[in-house]
Amino acid sequence: MENWSDQNQQRAVRLSILFWSSVLLTSVLICAVGLVLSVPIWISVPAGLVTFGAVAWSSKEAERRLIAGCGETEAATDSYPRLENLVDALCLTTGTTPPEIRVLRSPARNIAAVGRRPHKSTLLVTTGLLENTSRIELEAALANRIAQIANHRVAVISTTLSTFCLALGSSRFRVQPFLLVDLLARGRLTADLETINDFYGDSAGVAVTRYPPGMIEALEVFEQQHHLPEVDPITAPLWLVDPSNAGEQPSIQARIASLREM
Repeated sequence: MENWSDQNQQRAVRLSILFWSSVLLTSVLICAVGLVLSVPIWISVPAGLVTFGAVAWSSKEAERRLIAGCGETEAATDSYPRLENLVDALCLTTGTTPPEIRVLRSPARNIAAVGRRPHKSTLLVTTGLLENTSRIELEAALANRIAQIANHRVAVISTTLSTFCLALGSSRFRVQPFLLVDLLARGRLTADLETINDFYGDSAGVAVTRYPPGMIEALEVFEQQHHLPEVDPITAPLWLVDPSNAGEQPSIQARIASLREM
């Protein structure tokens, strides 16, 4: 896991460097095009600076917007002692700073993790998961997400969503201008969002609990009801199971079959 963690950490740094290089280049090009077209310098230069500033502000708020896109959540309180105890124990096992825990009131069973930095991550858990799982099943689901926080997998996904997948605009009209850069790179910049990574997430969680049947039982619980219609589809890679129910991720049965071979 340590080697995987280093690779993910380096990947997140490279994504950030490439993104801000692209933003800077875009701002310079706006200024240059303005000058070539004989636009007054007092217009073209501020236009480039405004572009850079707008992207910088959106990127700063991107993580908060990702959490908001996961639904209306509230901070976990002393009402969930089992949840807090399991999170503390798993973080101690993985050497991870305990994430902020937020609860989404929904009968669905699902869990997500958000955070560009492992020491400042957020764990989002539905009340349906808390109320309809055994201790072993809940521990397996938590281990899945916390292991990915520890190995910087969540950091890579959160960084990707807040850089090259960054959405600009209002809730009614949003554009993702930097996906063009990813298109030119033949999808390599957003490759970490590919659904095949669900299998690695399951394996990472099992490596922590050392009990594959627990993860299998948890996935069986998820299969019954994991759909969250209020969740923004862009956050799908952050969840243990795609809440949009779009059918693009590996099926739960395929993930269970893979775990049974361990």
